[in-house]
Amino acid sequence: MECLRDYIGLLACADQTAPESGVYINSLPGISLESIDKIANGDQVTYAGVWADVQSQAFVRFKNDFINALNECYTINRHCDYDDMICDNKEHITTALQYLLGNQLMLFRLYTTRLNRFTTVDIKQAEELRDFYQVEYEKALKTAINFIDVSACCQTECSNNPQRVTWLP
Repeated sequence: MECLRDYIGLLACADQTAPESGVYINSLPGISLESIDKIANGDQVTYAGVWADVQSQAFVRFKNDFINALNECYTINRHCDYDDMICDNKEHITTALQYLLGNQLMLFRLYTTRLNRFTTVDIKQAEELRDFYQVEYEKALKTAINFIDVSACCQTECSNNPQRVTWLP
């Protein structure tokens, strides 16, 4: 899912090129460039390494969550290319993806080996933000699924796809 790499940006300087989505991870509450830089370990070195790792792990989570959420609403051809579907509909998943990346960043912040104000004093805030971002991610993903174009997953053998299932209380 390389189409999502840097789709949500990390605002590092005023004159940088805006990400395709126009959305930055450090526009979420509690996330700053400094806080990202302070959780970098020896392998990540700086905020850029942290951001690359956060995205890689979040994309794995996102694909699984996307498939599960999609299959709750539609009957999808088993030969569907979910990566293509995600890339073709990325404008619909922007908010969900931003919250997932925020959640993943808080996980990195909570479990980093570096000791500083962001990883010790502010640990309660990181836990609260992690939980908040997870709830918002789940809500945004559920909403986004309603706008996903599933027509690419229909081939001749699935003439009645997509099939929407509506549960009434």
